[in-house]
Amino acid sequence: MALRTWARLIGAAFGAAALFGAGQLGLAYGLGILSFSRAVDVTARDEWTTQLVWVAWFAMTAAASGGLAARSRLPKRAGAATRLIAGIAAGLGAATIVPLTMHPARGAQITGVHAVFVVGACAVLGSAAGIFAAYAALGRSAARWNLVALSTTVWLLAIVSIGPSLRSGTTPVVRLGVLDASFVPDALAERVALVTMPAVALLCGLAGGLAARRAKLSTVAIALAGLPGPALLTLAYLIAGPGDGRFQQMPYWGAMTAAGAGVLGSVLTALLQRDTAAARTGGTGAEPTPDRPPLPQRDAKPESEIAKAGGGPLPGAGAAQAITGRASVAAARASVAARAAAAAQRPDDELRPSDTGVITMPPFDGFTPQRPAGPGQQKDGEITDWVSGLGR
Repeated sequence: MALRTWARLIGAAFGAAALFGAGQLGLAYGLGILSFSRAVDVTARDEWTTQLVWVAWFAMTAAASGGLAARSRLPKRAGAATRLIAGIAAGLGAATIVPLTMHPARGAQITGVHAVFVVGACAVLGSAAGIFAAYAALGRSAARWNLVALSTTVWLLAIVSIGPSLRSGTTPVVRLGVLDASFVPDALAERVALVTMPAVALLCGLAGGLAARRAKLSTVAIALAGLPGPALLTLAYLIAGPGDGRFQQMPYWGAMTAAGAGVLGSVLTALLQRDTAAARTGGTGAEPTPDRPPLPQRDAKPESEIAKAGGGPLPGAGAAQAITGRASVAAARASVAARAAAAAQRPDDELRPSDTGVITMPPFDGFTPQRPAGPGQQKDGEITDWVSGLGR
């Protein structure tokens, strides 16, 4: 691959990841989702963990966006090594948010925690995990659709959650992938925090599977179409940890089930496609596809010359056809009876051994010397000579 092509590919992956990561951080700082300047005591440690989840997720989605942007610069015959190099470039671009988060974290006052180091570690781990997200975005169209759909949904949840507080001027704590709006009753807040991410992942998995099915992708691609986006949510909560109280533990366990819910939605779509194909092909489900050609079929064998000469089934075929049913046996018997009736009308000198079923043979004596046959015994003499030769 030419040097100019490499430069364009790596530059697009690195630049898009850095730009998208900085843009997300700016939006999060402006809306109050991230705020490292306030003091957090021991009893409010979950608020600090919530912000760490956002930092890790920003780094991963920034790397994934780098893979999305570099897709147009990727050569058509690029292999896995080329996509991996582009994914590493996207991860390095996403790592530019490390100083953008560590510098504001110097004003954070967290009891017993070195805030600058912890924030930087979460950003670095998120950038490293984002390499795989960028690799998936570079290689699979279904992965790109799912990443875009879930990231958009997460941002919509955050904006809806923080929207009512913009008028009052307060700064609420918004958790990643959770509807933390003020209009949600307190009695349902924990349940909403537990089921929001699995429900979103399931819907995105169904939508991604349907899109992959419409694009006529393989069954494996359809089944895995719901994995990439929810996997980022799971990894973000794993990097930050479960927290100390139920405020952070409930969305943590919801995120642990998000990846499975996303795969469940896409697998259901793949099974639906398989059942539809099976019904269309008569229950076999072996519909020909570009990666699975139709099975070869054996041509019908022509009728043998013996069967053609006989003019119908042989007399002995009735015994072999008895397994197939009484109708075949009756047909064979009728054929034998018709042949026997035709043979009964012939003179005795025109009867054949096949008509009577009797073949006359001279007595066997292989030890008596051969006598010359008379004129009337020429035919029987030939048989005698042949039989007598067996004993010599």
